Amino acid sequence: MQEKMVEEDGKELRTYWYLLMENRYLLLIVFLIIFISVFIFTKLSRPVYQSSSTILIESSDKGLSFFPIREMNPRQTFINNHIEMIKSRTLIEKVAIAIENDSTPDSIYIKDLKYSKEMRIALIKSGLSVMPIKDTDILKISYKDKTPFNAFYITNLIVNQYYNINLDMTRGELSEVRHFLEEQLTKIESELKFSEERLKMYKERNSILELSEETKTLVQTISTYQQQKKAIEVELHMIETRLNVLTENLNESQKFLAEGIFNTSNPFISRSIDELEILESNYAYYLSLGYDSLHPKIIEVKNRIEKIKSQIVKTSKTNLKEKYISSNPVEYSESIIDEILSLQVDLKAKTSMFNALTSAVNEYESKMKNVPLKEISLARLERDKKVSEELYLMLRSKYEESRVAEAGKLGAVRIIDKAVLTTKPILPKTSRNLILGFFLSLIIAIGSVLLKEYIDDSIKDIDEIEREFKIKTLGSIPLILQKLEGNGKSNGQSIKFPIITNLPEGSPISESYKILRTNITYLSEENPPQMMTVSSATKGEGKSTTIANLGIVLSNLNKRTLMIDADLRRPKLSQFFDIPPKSKGLTHIIKENSSLKECIYSTSIPNLFIMPHGERTTHSTELLESEKTKVIFNDLRSQFDYIIIDTSPMLSIADPTILSRISDGLLWVVQFKKAHKRDLQFANKILINMHVNVLGFIFNNINMASYYGRYYYYHYHYHSKEEDKQ
Repeated sequence: MQEKMVEEDGKELRTYWYLLMENRYLLLIVFLIIFISVFIFTKLSRPVYQSSSTILIESSDKGLSFFPIREMNPRQTFINNHIEMIKSRTLIEKVAIAIENDSTPDSIYIKDLKYSKEMRIALIKSGLSVMPIKDTDILKISYKDKTPFNAFYITNLIVNQYYNINLDMTRGELSEVRHFLEEQLTKIESELKFSEERLKMYKERNSILELSEETKTLVQTISTYQQQKKAIEVELHMIETRLNVLTENLNESQKFLAEGIFNTSNPFISRSIDELEILESNYAYYLSLGYDSLHPKIIEVKNRIEKIKSQIVKTSKTNLKEKYISSNPVEYSESIIDEILSLQVDLKAKTSMFNALTSAVNEYESKMKNVPLKEISLARLERDKKVSEELYLMLRSKYEESRVAEAGKLGAVRIIDKAVLTTKPILPKTSRNLILGFFLSLIIAIGSVLLKEYIDDSIKDIDEIEREFKIKTLGSIPLILQKLEGNGKSNGQSIKFPIITNLPEGSPISESYKILRTNITYLSEENPPQMMTVSSATKGEGKSTTIANLGIVLSNLNKRTLMIDADLRRPKLSQFFDIPPKSKGLTHIIKENSSLKECIYSTSIPNLFIMPHGERTTHSTELLESEKTKVIFNDLRSQFDYIIIDTSPMLSIADPTILSRISDGLLWVVQFKKAHKRDLQFANKILINMHVNVLGFIFNNINMASYYGRYYYYHYHYHSKEEDKQ
C-alpha cells in the first residue's frame, strides 16, 4: 500500500516536471522578465544610509509603587511611553525647527524651500525608527536617509532634542520656581531703588536725618514682620507653583486622589492641622520678639512643626490606601505622592503663618498713629526701604538655591552612544535582492505555467474524457514536428507532409497508427467496420492527416483501401497525395453521373486509393443526403476492403452525421490540448440525437513526453539508435 502511494507521488511529480518542460519557453521568458526587473531595480535604487544611537531610560521610582501593581508589565508600558514620545509630532516638529534654524549642515535636503513644514515633519517621521533592546531599558534610535550625513546629523539631533525635552519635563516644577524668583527679584530690586530714592529726597527736603529710638524700634519691628510676611508670600507662591506642575502631569484619577488628601474626616488629621496653625502663629510671634534660629523657643517650635507635618503625611498616605485599595487604584510612584503630601502640608502651615504675620503687621501698623506727625512719613519710608532690602537678600538667596536644585535635577534619559557617520548603505541589499529575486522569479514563472494550465480548458486528460462521454479510445497519435528529431545528434530530417511514409520505419508515430489499425480491426471479431467516417468537433484538429496515415497502415495489410475526400467545402486530403486540384471526384459522380473508375485514383502506396472531392459546393448536405449517394457508397463496399471518409467538422454542418449513418460508424478525432471540452459536449449531443454510432476517440498531436513520461523517450531513442546502426 505504501509502495503504491510512493509510486503515485512519483508519477505526479513527473507529471509536473513534464508540464514545466512542455512550457519551458513561457517559464524562461517569465523568469527572465521578473529577474531582470529585480536586477535593474536593485541597480537603479538610490542607496539608503542609516545611523543609530542608543539611550538608557532610567526610572524615577526608587521603591515600590504607592499602590499594588495591577499591570502585567508596567515596566514595558513605561518604555513604550518613551518610544511613543520619541515618535511624537511634538519632538519631530522641534527637530524640523532646529534643522531650519541651523545654518551649518547645508547638505540637508529637507531644509530645501520646496518642502513645507508638514512635508518636512512627514519626511523625518518616515525615516525614524525606535526599537527597545530586549531585556534592557535601552532604546535604539535609528534614522534612514539617502545621504550618510543627513542620517548621522538627524539621528543625533533627535536624541539631543529628546534629552532636552525630558530634562525640561523632569525639572518642570523647579524651573517654574526659578522663573518666579527671577521675576520677583527684578520687581523687588526696582522697589528697593525707588524706596531709597524717596527716603533720600524726603530727608533732603525736610532736613530730618534720624528717627527717635522709640520710632526706630517700631519701624524695625514692622519691617521684620513685613519682610517675614513677604517671604512667606513668596514661599506660598513657590509651593503652589510646584503643586500645579506636579498635578498637571497626573491623569484624572490621580488628580482626584491628590485633591482628596485633606478632604478627610480623620479626627487626628483635623487636630494636627489645628495644632499646626497654633504652632505657626507662635513661631511668628517668637520671630517678632527678635529670637534668632538658635533660640530654644524657636528650635522647640520648629521641631514640633516638622513632627506634626510628618505625622499628617504618614496618616494621609494610610487613609488613601485604605480608601482606594479595594476599588481600581491608579499606579504611580510613591515619590510623587510624598512630594504632593509634603507640599500640601507646607501650604497649610505657611498659610497659617502668613495669617499670623498679617495680624501682627496690622497691630503694629496701628501703633504708628502714636508717632509724631513729622516722623510718620520718614518712619514709613525707612520701613519700606528696610523691607525691600531684607526681602531682596532673602529672594537672592532663594534664587541661588533654586538654581542649584534645578541643575542637580537630572532627567530619565542617558545618552549611551551617539550616532556616527557611516558610508556603507543598508539598502539596496544586492545579494539578498538577487537571491530573493531568483526564487520570486522562479515561483512566478512556475505559477504562470500552472495558471495557464488551469485557465486552459482544452483536452488534457484522456481518461477523464473517456469516463464522461463513455467512448473508448482507439488510438493516441504523437505530436509530429516540422523537423523530425534525431537521437540527440544533429541528424534531423525534414518532412514534406506529416504522413508516416515520410517518417523512419518504426518511429513512435508509425507504431501509434499501427496500434490504431489493430484496435479498429478488432472492434468486432464477427463484423469489424469496413466503411468509417472520420470527423472532429471543430476544424484544424488533424482529421485529414489521421485519415491519410490510417489509410496507409490499412493498405499495408494487403487490403484494398479507399480514402474519400467528402469535405466538400474545405477539402484537404487530396493534397497529401499530389492529386490535381480539378480532378474528377465525389461530386462528379453524384451530379454528373461520372463513373467510379474515372473518379478513383491510385497512390504511390500499393493498395491505397483516393477519391477526391470533385467540385467545391455550398450545397454539400443536399448532395450527401441524396439516394444516389447511398447507392454509390454501397457499390464501393463491394470493391474495397476498407473505406475511410473524410468530412467536415461536426459543429460546422450536418455532413458528418449524414455520412456516419451511411457508414459503419464515426471515428472521432480530438486534437490534444486544442479541442475544448465544451465543443466536445455540444458535438456529442448532436451525435446522440442523430443516433450516430461512435466507434471511438482518436487523440491526435499528443506530446508523449509530457503525457506518458520517460517511457516515450526511451521508446523513441531506442528505435532511433537501431536505425542508426542499420
